[in-house]
Amino acid sequence: MAKVLGLDHVSIIVKDAEASLAFYQSLLEVTLLERPNIGFPGYWVDLFAGQSLHIMQLENPNLGTDRPAHGGRDYHFALRVDSIASYVDKLEQMSMPYTRSQSGRQALFVRDLDNNAFELFEYKS
Repeated sequence: MAKVLGLDHVSIIVKDAEASLAFYQSLLEVTLLERPNIGFPGYWVDLFAGQSLHIMQLENPNLGTDRPAHGGRDYHFALRVDSIASYVDKLEQMSMPYTRSQSGRQALFVRDLDNNAFELFEYKS
């Protein structure tokens, strides 16, 4: 019987792949993975544990879409982190707005340069 083995990657659409890569590398300290030539600009970055983020430079279909202020109520992906405190400091140094989880969990919601929402969730094993 077939079964899901886990999450492999998340893809986001951006208008400037270079700027988006710089943003994610600066905030998350991720490294590049090899990406085949698939006919449009973009990058694959390592999110560790065999998972990756695919940054695709394409015309943004969400341009002009009304998005909720809190990323937790929007399409988003979530990353487990060991502590959100250092990310709060880093986001404030970068002058990047964020919101805290409304559930009371130790989590932050951030939007990237193209309004893609993602969550940084403090995970304790």
